[in-house]
Amino acid sequence: MNVRRTGISRPRLIGAAVVVILIVIAASYLFLFSGKIGGGSPSSATQSLLNFTSPLQLNAGGSSFVNPIMQTWIYEFQNMTQQQVTIDYTPLGSGAGISGIFSSLYDYAGSDAPVPPADIQANASGRTLLEIPEALGSVAILYNIPGVTQTLNFSGKVLEQIFLENITMWNDPAIQQINPGVTLPAQTIVVVHRSDGSGTTYALTSYFNDIDPTWSQKVGVGTFVNWPNSPNPELADAGSGGVALQVNATSYSIGYADSYYAFSNGIKAAAIENSAGAFLKPSIAGAAASAAAFASKVEANATYPIMDAPGAASYPISTYTYILVWANQQSAQKADALTAFIWYIVNQGQSYSPRLFYAPLPSAIVTLDESLIKQINYNGQSYAPQT
Repeated sequence: MNVRRTGISRPRLIGAAVVVILIVIAASYLFLFSGKIGGGSPSSATQSLLNFTSPLQLNAGGSSFVNPIMQTWIYEFQNMTQQQVTIDYTPLGSGAGISGIFSSLYDYAGSDAPVPPADIQANASGRTLLEIPEALGSVAILYNIPGVTQTLNFSGKVLEQIFLENITMWNDPAIQQINPGVTLPAQTIVVVHRSDGSGTTYALTSYFNDIDPTWSQKVGVGTFVNWPNSPNPELADAGSGGVALQVNATSYSIGYADSYYAFSNGIKAAAIENSAGAFLKPSIAGAAASAAAFASKVEANATYPIMDAPGAASYPISTYTYILVWANQQSAQKADALTAFIWYIVNQGQSYSPRLFYAPLPSAIVTLDESLIKQINYNGQSYAPQT
């Protein structure tokens, strides 16, 4: 029986409501923290925006993973530009972000998944698509087991078998063996996954493929994959907020979302065994350690994945999320505004990261990002600060 939530079903509507609620939560962070970085004085990257003779609206959308901090960045940046630049970001998932940048619906997009080269070639029409790491975070494995208060441990292999529905009961010996002393119920596991194109799905499926190269043949790797439909019914919802709500509302369920949606809603997050054999819960330190382990790889390739990183401190399902933006812009004003906004994100904006459960970008990645931002231009003119 397939009970995936689609259309205008009640779970989908509730999921959408959670996104709105979380945006309100993020807004409360803004109220508490506004003015603590940058405040009302523009950086060199925003100074030219103050000379605009008319307001500018930027439209964007995509990743829900990055949405909590994206709304913070937007709020602060709009204030820094004295509302001369306003930005509307809609968290519809990474798949929608990629589609939106290709269709010119968005001036920039958020995606937790790199864009496949074949898709760029098919849609770029000779343009250069920049994929700029903007935030660093963790994918949390969420679960809801009434009566179980301990943090559960999962190895990657056990977790994979749960999502493949080869392990279907909470008291399965494979789960019990790595959770000694925990009384697990004889209840069916209800798997919750994303119903929309999702970079969080990409991160999780990439992790599974890292630990088991046959995963791609069974389910696939990408923003949208063919999850198993049997033997047990599964639930699905749109956005990280929707998945978090489903897990929170469904006894004996398990799902995945970025750590903000777990910690800000008080949902239990599992400890995942990393490549060194340590069981770690998602954390800022764990994501930072994963990024550090693959620093040279990312410097050479901005979209290099950092899942299943080596090192005892690395949380295994860590990921960058990216801003997608065209190098060649259609107006000087947009080139200027996009340059200033993204420059702000990778510099001053990183100060907000820990408050919203992201790790600040490593300094080497900031330098890499700056080199990418300098490629944004109008008729060959760059608007980036001279550094």
